[in-house]
Amino acid sequence: MRLLIVNAFEESDIPLQAISESLSQLPVTISSLDLAKEGFSDFMSEGERSAYHLKNNLVSPAQKRSAELVKSTEGLILCYPLTNDLFPAIAKSWFERVFIPGVSFTFSESGRVKGTLKNLRHIHFLALAEPNTKRMKRSNPSKSLLRAIRMNAGLKCRSSLSLIHDLESFGITARSNLVKGGYFR
Repeated sequence: MRLLIVNAFEESDIPLQAISESLSQLPVTISSLDLAKEGFSDFMSEGERSAYHLKNNLVSPAQKRSAELVKSTEGLILCYPLTNDLFPAIAKSWFERVFIPGVSFTFSESGRVKGTLKNLRHIHFLALAEPNTKRMKRSNPSKSLLRAIRMNAGLKCRSSLSLIHDLESFGITARSNLVKGGYFR
């Protein structure tokens, strides 16, 4: 299985290391993206915004690399810090710039949206929550985003969202979700 681990922590690569180490014993090929190092901490540029609905809408090298990885992976793991029940701006910037027409969806002749991420079999969000966070609220933006990506994936794609309260648990949680998902029996 090909996995893409996306790190949306702007000043830490501990989650990325923990997940990679924990999954190293499984039969997976791991690719990773560090959103801060890739340049997604900035807002969408004017060129990216104006090219959004064009045929050649991948403008920056970071957009192109991310889109290639997303279209070729079977599992997507996004790790990010939650602040006030919201995912960080860097993750929002990445989704706005990569999950665009031609990458995650297309339009049919009648104008209906058709998902194109049929390669995805597993989507997992790992959120580092503040210590007093007990459970996600019903109108949680993380769940809404997870559902939106899931709708562009294949029918057998599984999705999950985990709240974690310490950085060391990222690897353990990622591994147990993949194993529970039935990918490695």
